[in-house]
Order: sequence, then structure tokens, then C-alpha cells
Amino acid sequence: MALTSPPSHVAIIGGGLAGLTLALALHDLGIPSSVYEARPEDFDQGGGIMLSPNALRVLDSVGVYKRVRDNSLQFDVLTFKDGQDQTTDEYYFGSEKLYGYQAIRIMRKELLDEMKTMLRERDILIQYDSKLIAITTDSPEKVEFTFANGQTASAPLLIGADGIHSTVRGSFLPQVKPMYAGFMGINSVVQRSQLRIPEGYNLPATVMAKPGAFLLVPQKPDGYELFVGSQRQFAELDPAGWEALRKDKQKLYDMLQENKSDWPDIVQSALEAIPVDRMGFWAFYGIPPLASWLSESKRIILVGDAAHAIPPTAGQGANQAFEDVRALATLLSKLSPKVPLDKAAAQWQTYRQARVKKVLDLTQQMNAKRLPESERVKLPPGAIWSDQSLTRGDGGELRWLYDPDLAQEAEKWVQELELAKD
Repeated sequence: MALTSPPSHVAIIGGGLAGLTLALALHDLGIPSSVYEARPEDFDQGGGIMLSPNALRVLDSVGVYKRVRDNSLQFDVLTFKDGQDQTTDEYYFGSEKLYGYQAIRIMRKELLDEMKTMLRERDILIQYDSKLIAITTDSPEKVEFTFANGQTASAPLLIGADGIHSTVRGSFLPQVKPMYAGFMGINSVVQRSQLRIPEGYNLPATVMAKPGAFLLVPQKPDGYELFVGSQRQFAELDPAGWEALRKDKQKLYDMLQENKSDWPDIVQSALEAIPVDRMGFWAFYGIPPLASWLSESKRIILVGDAAHAIPPTAGQGANQAFEDVRALATLLSKLSPKVPLDKAAAQWQTYRQARVKKVLDLTQQMNAKRLPESERVKLPPGAIWSDQSLTRGDGGELRWLYDPDLAQEAEKWVQELELAKD
């Protein structure tokens, strides 16, 4: 039986950014939810994220944006520089004038902590150490599920916001496995005062030189600390191999120092300042496009990385997860006999899959832009991203990405479904 009214309760598997945003959005719309997180409460994934206007519009709609804005670094443009410190391109991450919001870079933990505070204020419970092991029933009426700690639960609707290695996805798409993209990013942090920054040099910047691309991204509200690093092609390791590499900070340090003399002086100054104990890396994994983000009953729905893990090159992974849940929450609040769950969820999925495909195409072009010079020259025209509007200086190239308001989009789908029923 299709759900023809807003669900009485929603179970959210995954207490990351997507899951917590969904819980806040549902609460605002009068729909109760429970959040189940596999990891302990004090888990800290670390690192920072860049959020662009499409995501900030979502965070604004649930009251998060204003609470975190001043705790973040605000910026508009990621500048591409060549080996001679000249600007070759600009990638607009945000702009208050163009898109209503500047982009922000914020530490992931600070954003999650603020969301957790907001959930507590609303008496929404996050159950930690709750690792989903099985979905025992996925029927047209309800979903029943079990956790490793022996707990069982049920809900009219279950949302899988449990990341790229999603247990929820495995319950109805067991054949889908994360795929390695062939790249890893090696990174660290340095203090701005340690860098030799040429006069008038705009940050954040991606420096393009013979070895490839080097990222210099200020973080913390006043930008005194920089996230720095470079992506490179790298053979896949098994989980034990990745874990061993994560612990081998000296090896990561040595890899990042390779070809040091081929980088311009600003990058060399960053490489000289990098502390070995702050070394880290990010192996780029994705999942193949899924035929469906919905189980057969339509009562299990995947969002975020569980549905579409996007490599980080265009900075849209978390941003697209926010879009998923904003549109979905609005839609669930509008369910009715004219807007049943099966039709509404199919509409949501069609729109989101088409949009994510465009984002993946952009990410591919950005990956190509960051390849070493010797690899870039082999690529066909159009394979590498460039801002065609740069000559106009308006950053308009990315309006398709930053302008949509996902709550409004969902309202349009509701109207279309209601009209189709008349």
C-alpha cells in the first residue's frame, strides 16, 4: 500500500551531515524522526568541508546557516594559478551578489556539533553505537530492522544516510560496491604565516604546475591555518593497506615532497612548513550510477553518499547530500491521495539522478584539470573544465548548480502530481 499522507515517523540510519539535516527539516514540517548512528558519540572524522550556495540555502532553511556562518571562513572564488603565479582561471564556489551566499569552509566537527545541539534543543534523539546489521522486513506497510547491539525497531519509512559503504543500500542492492577512482589526495595543514605569499595572490588557490595541482585553502574564521595538499594517481590498496598508509605519516610526507623543485615558491614554502604528524589522505571512491535509490516497496530511500558518492574535486559531495534531504523532507510533508509516496519518490529520484549526473560530469572535468601537465595534453577538447564566463567576469557558468532552491523544486513536483490527478 502506497503511503498517502505524511509518515507518522521516519527512521534515519546515519548521523552524519545528511541524516542530521533531514531530521531538522522533518521536525520543522511536523514529522518525528529517530536517528541511528553506528559510531560512538565522540567520533571525529576530522577535516573541513566547502559549502556552496545550493547547500547553504538548505542549511538556512533549517536554521543552521546563521549559527555556523561566523565560525567559518567565507570566500567566493577558487583561483587557478600557474607556475609563474599568474591567474589562469577562476572557479566560483559562491557569491552573495550572484547566488545569495558566499561559500564557506568549516570544520566538519563544528558543523555536526551545532546540528547535534539543535537536535537536542528539539528533543530529537540520536542513538549512538547503533550499527545496523539487517533489514528484516521491507513491506508495503512498514520497515523492520535490527542492530548489532540486539535492538530491533520499525518505522513506516527508513532513510539510508549511512554513507558510501551503506548497509541500507546493501539490503536491496547487494551487488553494488564502492569503486576506486584511481586518485588519492594527500594533505596536511600549515600556518599562513609560514608561507611565502606573493603580493596580491588570491587564496584559496589551486596551483597548476608540472607535477599536477596543489591546493592552498585557508580555514578557520580568520584564515590563519591552511589546508594544503595535492591529488595524484595511485594504485588501489585493500582496507588493511589503506589503514597502514594512514598510520605511515612519514611515507605520506615523503610522497607529497616529491617533485618539490618543480613547484613555484609559494608551494615550496608550504611543503617546507608541513608537519609530519598532521599528514593525512583521502582515497577517492565512488559508486556506479544506481538504477534506483528506492527499494521495491519505496519505503526505503537512499540519500547522500549511500546513493551517489561524488569524488571531492568539485567540492559537491556534501552539498548534493543536503539537496537530497531538503527536497525529500518537503515532499514527504506533502504526501496525499493525489501525491502518493511511490509517485512522489519516483519524481524526486528522476530529478536528483539527472542533477547528480551533471555534477559528476563537472567533477570529471575538474579531475582532468588537476592532472600533471604530461597527462592533460593527451585529453580531448572539452575534457577539462574552464569558466567560459571568465572573460565576462560574472561567474555565471555555475548558475545551474547554485541557483536551485530544492524546497521550491519539491513544491513544483507536488503541483504537477496534483494536476495529473485532476
